[in-house]
Amino acid sequence: MKNLTSSTQIVEAIQASGLKNGIVCLHSSLKSFGFLQGGADAILQAFIENGCTLVVPTFTYDCEVSTPSYRRIIQNGSDYSESFDSETAVAYDQNSPMISREMGAIPAWLLEMKARARGRHPLNSFAALGPLAEELIGAQSPLNVYGTLKAIYAHKSAAYLVLAGVNLTSATPIHFAEERAGRRLFRRWAKGIGMTLEVEVGSCSDGFNNLAPYVKNIETSIQVGQSVWKIYPFRTFIDTVARAIVQNPTVTHCADPKCIRCNDSVRGGPFL
Repeated sequence: MKNLTSSTQIVEAIQASGLKNGIVCLHSSLKSFGFLQGGADAILQAFIENGCTLVVPTFTYDCEVSTPSYRRIIQNGSDYSESFDSETAVAYDQNSPMISREMGAIPAWLLEMKARARGRHPLNSFAALGPLAEELIGAQSPLNVYGTLKAIYAHKSAAYLVLAGVNLTSATPIHFAEERAGRRLFRRWAKGIGMTLEVEVGSCSDGFNNLAPYVKNIETSIQVGQSVWKIYPFRTFIDTVARAIVQNPTVTHCADPKCIRCNDSVRGGPFL
């Protein structure tokens, strides 16, 4: 069949790329695989059967509520004109499979699996599957949004960022690199079960492809069926991007010169 990607091809790619038994931070597009035998489940099973701990973003934007008037922080990537109806906001439940549609089919399928672990952040949770899932996910909290990525960075196991059919604008670890470079993260508010929480969030990611020349030398690109994977050693990726941001703070800025999130991020983030 034309545009067919088999589960065997995925397994072969994992093994040939040295991902076996490692931590894999995966950002993906299921559509990039063309027709995939077994769908999203085939991808998850391939990683798990090869001893990987798979970490994916499982964001839930419908949980956001308006910032209280007493907490309108300066240089916080918001002009506070946008409001969110707290009555219609959904309460975040880490035990549920709730997820924003734009996260894609693979993270959504992972959330349906009983063995997965999921973070406590009501807007930007991560979820994981595999032997280190509980350990890595347990590091995330509402005011430590990239705790899971920090745990990956510090872990003794080999760790990788894999972009499967997506580009750097989908690479959440770049936000962690911004924090490593000295930027303070923005604050937002979200609805949890029985309470409203102040949480950390990242910046605009629309300009992250500007970082492509900086990470080219540490990138491995492979074709997996119909999908193009770009693979980076996790720690080296974070260090490389953080260094690029320190040297050229505007490198992450998107094409909109008026983007308040980019402008405030480049200035260093909110005054907390």
